[in-house]
Amino acid sequence: MVNTHVGAGPYRSPLLWLPCELLVHAASYLSSEDLFNLRLTCRRVETFLYDTFSEEFFSDRRFMVTECLGCLVNISKHPHLSKHFSKLTIGLDRLYSSDALASHSARNRNVNNSPVKDGIDPYRLEGLAAEQSWLIGSGRLQLLLGEALENLPNVVELSVRDANVLREFSRPESTQLLVSYGVAEVRRQTGVDLLLDDSHLHLQDQFADIVFTAALLAVARTGKRLNSITVDIQKREKGLSSSAFYSANSIDEPLRLTLQNLRSLDLSVSFTYVSLGNYSQGSLAFLSWQPYYLFRLLECTPNLERLRVVSKGDSFLKDGIIGWLAQLVDLSNGMQIEGSRLHGSHSLHASLDHLTIAQRYQTLQHLELGNMVAPATSLSKVLLHLTGSLRRLCLCMIGVSVALDDDELDNNPQSPNAWTSIFREMSKSGSLEHLHLSSLGHSIPNRSPNDTRHQVAFLNSGFGMQSGPRNGLLNSWSHAGSIPVMRNFLLEVAEKTVIICASCKQRNPGYWSFEDILQE
Repeated sequence: MVNTHVGAGPYRSPLLWLPCELLVHAASYLSSEDLFNLRLTCRRVETFLYDTFSEEFFSDRRFMVTECLGCLVNISKHPHLSKHFSKLTIGLDRLYSSDALASHSARNRNVNNSPVKDGIDPYRLEGLAAEQSWLIGSGRLQLLLGEALENLPNVVELSVRDANVLREFSRPESTQLLVSYGVAEVRRQTGVDLLLDDSHLHLQDQFADIVFTAALLAVARTGKRLNSITVDIQKREKGLSSSAFYSANSIDEPLRLTLQNLRSLDLSVSFTYVSLGNYSQGSLAFLSWQPYYLFRLLECTPNLERLRVVSKGDSFLKDGIIGWLAQLVDLSNGMQIEGSRLHGSHSLHASLDHLTIAQRYQTLQHLELGNMVAPATSLSKVLLHLTGSLRRLCLCMIGVSVALDDDELDNNPQSPNAWTSIFREMSKSGSLEHLHLSSLGHSIPNRSPNDTRHQVAFLNSGFGMQSGPRNGLLNSWSHAGSIPVMRNFLLEVAEKTVIICASCKQRNPGYWSFEDILQE
């Protein structure tokens, strides 16, 4: 019979007679310091806990962009720890010399004797800030990541974050957050605390773009096959720009192989600033010949199960993502889309025409879109026909725009808004098991410069969970259940969705005024 105890002989310590599984479970309640001490007590205990220790402390690591990335290289060279490393996170823990100034107003003045914050060493801060700039400007960042990834055979997840997130598992008396390796040393040297909740990115800084591009290039060049990519930027109005997704033609094939089996893609984008060839010059709008390079990356991810794209700020991407997905539907129906352009972007790459229907996002189960406006026809195509496997849908700050020939503009009270029509159609052939709607919008053709966008609200219902701001409007609604239950829920949503516009109500009684909502 196989001995499942830690010890195999007459040991004096009763600890060694515990079943191995029980010892591992008991060790999970120890603090990190106590676990390390336990591993020092006995060679057999250390040997048996080594796999558990390696998986917990080295499978998911986060590094900031400093020379502390040398630690990642050292882990990659370890014959045992390197095999457990599977999730790489690059922290956007950006350092600025201006962080040493006592007040924000001093940043805009050229004063030699500007006051310095208490506890901050401006000289060491300047040195580390310059080090970060050198790492991304010289290409050293990409080289370090490439050197490490070459020896990390099991990396399948890549994340870029500007905020600290909770650990999946944390021990008693240890930090609950997954923070970047190196932040403690930065605080010791400079006094800057990177553990604060606020993002450390400046709006016009393209640090996030360069870090993401370098990391993705390193992953592709080392032949990794990723399952998940996450770019989570919490800074308001800050996300990856279009240039972050550019890749040279020479890297197209390695990148395609890296992304071919990607299952989850989570992106924060902000197309409010467009690079004009370098990082110091830009524009507040796309030039007519500039494509959205994000679409090139999406072409390489046909097998996604989860797609989340949140647009930040007053993005020029408008209906781009939704329109691009709608083109997939057109292709699957045999329609020709050559020559189609989306706000100056190139249409779908020619190679996409050769993909089979089964490859066009047919495995997508979770779709989350935020802060976009798209034609009602395009959104309908995506929600109704993109995939038959969609189980979870989240629409936040999504607006639909209607055309002049839509029914609702013909004084038809039965078609007061495009959202009602969309939800009715979804109820007929949906596969949803979870739906979340929040802060939806509705736009009509220009009647006056300031009277084209309408707020969407929901009437009170006992179906699902509703919420809203203090003014009494309900603008958020969610529910989860079986497919038949969700079909009934969608019918309820269709009936309870209203558009608020007192002036439009004069020509179509299907619209509501703010007073109507409060009296309901």
